[in-house]
Amino acid sequence: MKDEKIDVHFILNGRDTTVRFDPSLRLLDVLREELFLTGSKEGCGKGECGACSVIMNGQPVDSCLIMGYQAEGATITTIEGLLSDGELHPLQEAFIDCGAVQCGICIPGMIMAGVALLDERGQKATAGLRSEPAELSLEEIKYGLAGNLCRCTGYVKIFDAIRQAERRLQADQVAAWDSGRLGAAQANATIDAAARERYLPQTLDEALTILAQHGAARRALAGGTDILVKAKDGLFPTRALFDISAISELHGIVDQGDRLWIGSGVRHGEVARSELLRLHALALVSACALIGGPQIRNRGTLGGNLANASPAADSVPPLYTLEATVDIVSLGAQRTVPIEQFFRGPGKSILQPTELIRGISFAKRPNLKGAFMRLGQRQAQAISKVSLAGSAVLEGRRFRYLRLALGAVAPTVIRAPQTESILLNDDWTPKTLRAACQAIKQEAKPIDDLRSTREYRREMCSVLLERVMVALTGPP
Repeated sequence: MKDEKIDVHFILNGRDTTVRFDPSLRLLDVLREELFLTGSKEGCGKGECGACSVIMNGQPVDSCLIMGYQAEGATITTIEGLLSDGELHPLQEAFIDCGAVQCGICIPGMIMAGVALLDERGQKATAGLRSEPAELSLEEIKYGLAGNLCRCTGYVKIFDAIRQAERRLQADQVAAWDSGRLGAAQANATIDAAARERYLPQTLDEALTILAQHGAARRALAGGTDILVKAKDGLFPTRALFDISAISELHGIVDQGDRLWIGSGVRHGEVARSELLRLHALALVSACALIGGPQIRNRGTLGGNLANASPAADSVPPLYTLEATVDIVSLGAQRTVPIEQFFRGPGKSILQPTELIRGISFAKRPNLKGAFMRLGQRQAQAISKVSLAGSAVLEGRRFRYLRLALGAVAPTVIRAPQTESILLNDDWTPKTLRAACQAIKQEAKPIDDLRSTREYRREMCSVLLERVMVALTGPP
């Protein structure tokens, strides 16, 4: 339907807003072209720079990686919405006072990410989750701004501005620190039934019906952090997409007794914050905490990371070490496969055009330790050059359970069975560790590419193994 228009309703900068637009537009396009709110910038258009950051339902997100109709019913704040009674937000004033402005293209996104960080901090303080009024640490600020790049490298003054704004908010005792940005109010849905059926299915059966009817001509969209990058590169039109993020059957982290189940729609940030998963799947929690920056973690999903089938996907090696299984559904059918059988090669899996990933599950193991480490061009917003996950149960000097998985060193994520065997069949000693470090270099199958060399990747497998094993058990 080339000339189709849809009405979408949301709360924008504190006001009920209904806007009619082409369903192929991203939220960034709607804000800039339909509502003339040009503070959000198009930088990379792929979620790498954060210049388009807005706050959606209390979380910073990249508006270039959200379809416009995905904002239906949401609460959104843009840089224009920070103005209150003619006064700038304390962080905006602090940016001016500290000289935290250079070329300007990244500044709106930086401010929105900083405001979200201060909102989260203030919300925790208000709820009594922090026992002392200490300032945000430098590491907390860096983590909160990891999804924003400043090519002028003016980070020090930006960090200073956030600290100055925090002190002012504390001194003024600003209640909740959020000014309505946390999304407590929900806009009334106005999208018509036909558009909802095409773009916003509410049940799993509705989504599977779309795929059954159209197959590869339609593509399911959840977080958008991979699929909208491909659309940006022209691999398929955004009009082919439909949103599955509201489907309740794809959400939840569920304790099933002897197993844990994670819905495919669970976002990386949810995994990183889950105490249940921290207890039973620490390697997975650690990996998801490192994916992208806050904006990516607030949108990207576990199921999407699997469906993208990248050998460098950070959530996949931990799932290999947990011996996870993948629940796949189509209209009227379902199947469960071990995760190692799910991938066929770079960007390829067994998933058919009529199927969706419903969830991932794995067995609970008492006293299981976990660790994940990776190397990339930078700490955040970087594809791994090499990664390694480990899950282990150590009793005395012997491993009772040990699984190791490598990412970005083969056409798919791979296990390291020979290395596991060396560690499982001997006491945990420096000699055993040295033998394992030599073995894992032989099990890797890296290549030369734009991001790294074969030799570097192979050598770093040994380095990461030593680090992961020490993290799991302490020095031998």
